[in-house]
Amino acid sequence: MEPLRGGNLARSMPDQIQEIFNQTITKRSKADWALQWLWNQPEISVVLSGMSTMEQVKENIKSADEAAINSLSKEESQLINRVADCYKELTPIPCTGCGYCSPCPNSVDIVNNFKIYNEAHLHNIFKEKVTEYFNWNKEIRAANCVSCGKCENVCPQKLKISKLLKDVTEYFEGA
Repeated sequence: MEPLRGGNLARSMPDQIQEIFNQTITKRSKADWALQWLWNQPEISVVLSGMSTMEQVKENIKSADEAAINSLSKEESQLINRVADCYKELTPIPCTGCGYCSPCPNSVDIVNNFKIYNEAHLHNIFKEKVTEYFNWNKEIRAANCVSCGKCENVCPQKLKISKLLKDVTEYFEGA
């Protein structure tokens, strides 16, 4: 489920990660790299990937046709590990955007608060994201969290959402 982290792995990537991909001989799309890694795992029998265009459907079919357990070379596996480590380093909150934490009883838009916080860090665009944050209605901002814990009980990533929302508040509001 969510092999492309809610589509985030298929979107634009930071320069540090693009540089890692530029160092490989094998050229694939970002989505294909992620899907090939999944299909390479012996414990994976089904991959669910959302697709919005016919081009994405065709790409996923082609990727599936080329996939097999243990089909990635040692170098390709190492490349993926370097990319994963870099993403973990650059993305402070490992939220996939699944939305299971919603609706918040206090109206906080948890997914979008985490999304813009991660984007600000990942792409080094604080000014753009702080402006976006303050353009939202006040009640959906991270600062409106009352730490009820309802969201944490349903988060499949087991995130400490209340604490992370405090981090988002401090980052954007300086509180």
